[in-house]
Amino acid sequence: MSVGQLATFALEDDGRTYTISTSGVRWRRRDYLAPWMNGRTGTKVSVRHLPHHDDTIEVFDAATGHHLGSAFLAAAASQEQIRSVQAARTAAARRLKADLKAAEKLRRRRFEASTTAAPPRPLISPTSAQAEEELGAVAQTDRRALGRFV
Repeated sequence: MSVGQLATFALEDDGRTYTISTSGVRWRRRDYLAPWMNGRTGTKVSVRHLPHHDDTIEVFDAATGHHLGSAFLAAAASQEQIRSVQAARTAAARRLKADLKAAEKLRRRRFEASTTAAPPRPLISPTSAQAEEELGAVAQTDRRALGRFV
C-alpha cells in the first residue's frame, strides 16, 4: 500500500476545501508548508490528519483526491518555548490545587463540642466585616474570570 493510499484511508478528513497560498495551506488557524507547494498557489486541496497530531498534515487534490504530499507546521515552537509553556502550565495547576485545598478547608463548618443535648453551635463565627471582605474577593475573582472569556 502506498503512502497516498494509507493517508486516504487512515486519516481524518473534515470535508472542507482549502487553497494553497504563498503561506502554504491554512488549516485550523495555522499555516502548513512543504517544498512541493512551490508553483501551486491557488490549487484547491483537501486536508487529512492524524487526530491529536497537528504538526503534520497530508494534502490531497480536491478535484481528483490524488495525494500531493505532506505539509509541516510553519511556525512551530522551539523545544525551549515548549518547555517554558509546560512549566507555566504546571505552576498554574499547582496554584489552582492550592487554592482548591484552601477553599475546601474554609468551606468546612466546625461545631463546638457538647456533652448535653443542644442545638449545634458553630465554632467560629465570622464578623460581618469578614463576611463582606470574603464575598467582595469572590466577586472580584468572578469578574476577572469573566474578563478572560469575553
